[in-house]
Amino acid sequence: MQNPFADFQLLKSRNIAIRAGEQRILFDPTSIPNKWRSTNTTICISHAHADHIAGFRSTLRKLVTPETLEIYKSVSVKPNKVHPIPTGKKFSFEDGGTIQLHRAGHMLGAAQFVFERNGARLVYTGDFNLQSTLTAQGAEPIPCDVLLMEATYGRPDAIFPPREQVYAEIAEWTSQELKRKKVPMFRVYATGKAQEIIRIINTYLTVPVIVDSTIAKISQVYKSFEIPLAFYNERSTEGREMMRQGGFVYLSSKKLPANRTLFGQPVSKAVATGWARIFPMKKYDKAFILSAHADFQQLVEYVKQSQPRAVHLTCGNTVTFGAVLDKLNIKQIEPRQRKQLELSDFL
Repeated sequence: MQNPFADFQLLKSRNIAIRAGEQRILFDPTSIPNKWRSTNTTICISHAHADHIAGFRSTLRKLVTPETLEIYKSVSVKPNKVHPIPTGKKFSFEDGGTIQLHRAGHMLGAAQFVFERNGARLVYTGDFNLQSTLTAQGAEPIPCDVLLMEATYGRPDAIFPPREQVYAEIAEWTSQELKRKKVPMFRVYATGKAQEIIRIINTYLTVPVIVDSTIAKISQVYKSFEIPLAFYNERSTEGREMMRQGGFVYLSSKKLPANRTLFGQPVSKAVATGWARIFPMKKYDKAFILSAHADFQQLVEYVKQSQPRAVHLTCGNTVTFGAVLDKLNIKQIEPRQRKQLELSDFL
């Protein structure tokens, strides 16, 4: 069988590029080298977190899900040359080959990219989560020849508790702080984590949720895609009135203030992150182990189910998880700066 991938090149630490026939494909690039700025180059943007959206600023063709596009537009200018592709649909290249988008489970609109050409398959996972959440359906491992996957939590001590357990813990702590006449204040990502916390409070409690303006804009996009969320923008008349009355939960995407009051009311500061499993969160009164990423067990499960012939770890604990791949007898692609590698060397 003809090798469908002419070469595989890692341009920088986070820039992943492949070439197949006349096509060049960049996955979540942080910058676009001049030699790749051509009509044959396509940018694939996996989701709308800030460290993955630099490609939107390029004038090159871009493939994203409709959800990711709408989230980006809610907080930035409308990008050009964007092809919104719903999950499950395929995009065909002019000289052969297709890309199909599959859900990644990381947040609303997050996608895995499945590139197929001449009978071979390459999968780029982006950030993923196999477990369903209150705001996103979990990803499914995709069988492939070459797997480009994250390893953010690729260390054996990064094993998370059941999500439903963490949801209950968040609801219980929030309820207790409200009974103590304190304002539960969560520091969250404006996209993804904020909406999950809103949904937790909406599901388990009957108290108003106040959010900053950025979270409000993005949460409106979630609502437009039928994710039920009830919240108040802190800048709205209703939001300001709720804050004066007390008895609310507050979400901020910005650094939490050093003072311990909000509208004259004492606050308790919380954070929800997978890193709470590994590192102490001393700046907060409470830390919950809640991540939109796959934990160590999920990473192993993905590799076992997808059965790739070769893997490249795009980020995270690449050395530690690389040792896991060795134990699973799976070849690891380790491209070097400015060196093009033939995938046939690894398959």
